[in-house]
Amino acid sequence: MLIEIAIEQFALIDHVRLQFTGGLNVLTGETGAGKSIILDAVQAVLGGRTSADVVRAGEERAVVEAVFDLVDAPESAEALRRIGVEVDEDGLLVIRREIARNGRGAIRLNGRTVTAGMLREAAQGLMDLHGQHEHQSLLQAEKHLDLLDQYGGSLLTTEGKPLELLDRYAGLDLSDLRARLAGVVQRLHGVQAELKGLLGDERDRARREDLLRFQVEELRAARLRPGEEEELEAEHRLLANAERLKRVAAQSYAALYEGDGGRESAVDLLGRVRSELEDAMRLDPGLAEAVEMVSAALVHAQEASHLLADYQERVELDPRRLAEVEARLDQLATLKRKYGDSVEEMLAYLAEVDKELERLEHSQELIAELTEQEAALGREAESLAAALSAARREAAGRLGERVAQELADLGMPNARFVVAVESPAEPSYRSVTARGWDRVEFLFSPNPGEPVKPLAKIVSGGEMSRIMLALKAILARVDNIPSLVFDEVDTGISGRAAQAVGEKLALIAGDRQVLCVTHLPQVAALADRHFRIEKATEGGRTTTRCQPLDDDGRAEEIARMIGGAEVSHYTMAAARDMIRAAEQLKASLRQAAASL
Repeated sequence: MLIEIAIEQFALIDHVRLQFTGGLNVLTGETGAGKSIILDAVQAVLGGRTSADVVRAGEERAVVEAVFDLVDAPESAEALRRIGVEVDEDGLLVIRREIARNGRGAIRLNGRTVTAGMLREAAQGLMDLHGQHEHQSLLQAEKHLDLLDQYGGSLLTTEGKPLELLDRYAGLDLSDLRARLAGVVQRLHGVQAELKGLLGDERDRARREDLLRFQVEELRAARLRPGEEEELEAEHRLLANAERLKRVAAQSYAALYEGDGGRESAVDLLGRVRSELEDAMRLDPGLAEAVEMVSAALVHAQEASHLLADYQERVELDPRRLAEVEARLDQLATLKRKYGDSVEEMLAYLAEVDKELERLEHSQELIAELTEQEAALGREAESLAAALSAARREAAGRLGERVAQELADLGMPNARFVVAVESPAEPSYRSVTARGWDRVEFLFSPNPGEPVKPLAKIVSGGEMSRIMLALKAILARVDNIPSLVFDEVDTGISGRAAQAVGEKLALIAGDRQVLCVTHLPQVAALADRHFRIEKATEGGRTTTRCQPLDDDGRAEEIARMIGGAEVSHYTMAAARDMIRAAEQLKASLRQAAASL
């Protein structure tokens, strides 16, 4: 859960440090005071998209730093280990995000610099943020299927009641079925794509086959050999420069061994020098080292002359072989322009086209084989889609009942909530996608005697908030996310419904952390920790402040929420009564939870 957050130079905030607790944490304040700015900062530190606009005017950077306890978030701890971030022995994670006006921000997890993508991966299971406009997503029917699957995928672990699937898929839950179907559909689409290519225009296929056959024959006739080009280039250098090499060898041999133009050869000169030094060494033994070096030089000169003599014999002027080598290199260059930058690449290309040519030459057999594979995969896809559809219908019935129960708790005892699952009239594997062939839509009726209709047609703002809260209460147990955040989930609600929403939030907060921005005193009275958000102007600048409230501060804030700006003796009394009733209610909720 979130233990602490420090926010600096973020929007209207100069500096704020908040310490949260388990249970229900409530943030209240006048409209426009900056309550949602706190949640924007939370979203930023979890990897949400931000821009330089959030940096406070006149400052160069905004900083948000949060401390999380990962005891109840093992998946996040594992994600951190995957990206190389160590978690300390207390199980704490410190996230620091700097947002710079020049766009050069920085993110650190326990001191290690990471990317925004790595932050999102690590923080995925830490908190579930529900913004005040998120309930609009419930109006999009395409989202309903994923919400149903999210619920049905973990019924075994959350309720101990697996869905009753077909015998063939016993032991699988809804998420397992969906994953297996996605794999089968992917393979099916691959087979269908291959079939489409083989069943294309006959004339195009014949032209392709002729081209590939020509290429295979040309490459095979070339008898390519790895390393041949390098060998030929080395041989070409020798043949093209044979005359010069032979001449240099002859001249060098003559200079070393035979002498040139009456001049003494190097071997004779070194021999004479050695003899004279040996005579002189009898007079001065200190010349021994020089004698040794001249003797070594004489030996090397003699050996070099013998090597040069042999080299002259081996170097041949062979114009015919030179022409053959040049012709082969030209052939390789021509082939390289068509098929690859090296002999190895051309051989790899030959293997590819040879394989494709074989496929085309045996296309009829392959078409028959692929057609059989398509039919088999199609039957498996249909079976999985049918099982998935059956599982969804069972999960839909359970989810509808659960939402109706939650709505009854939220002051809508006569509401009906139906999760409609529609399948094609004539289902076939050709209509199966990776998500199956079903269409799912949430239907709702707030009053008895009225038919259920799509949410978009009949739901008011207050009803939508309560439906979203009911779904969140159910799905939170499926996700097992330790912290939930609600930004004005009570919009459009008042009276008894407001009390019911507060009680539901308190119930959810019984086994996890809840952060809630609210404008309802009924919700604020149930808080385990209460923060007041307010704006102040100093030195011509507006700043958002946030402070935790003690018992007296809570009573005063709730009195303001009840009666408006003027806090009277009557509103204070009402606020204290509301807080006492809330404490009694929370005690009874805890007692009821402990008895389960």
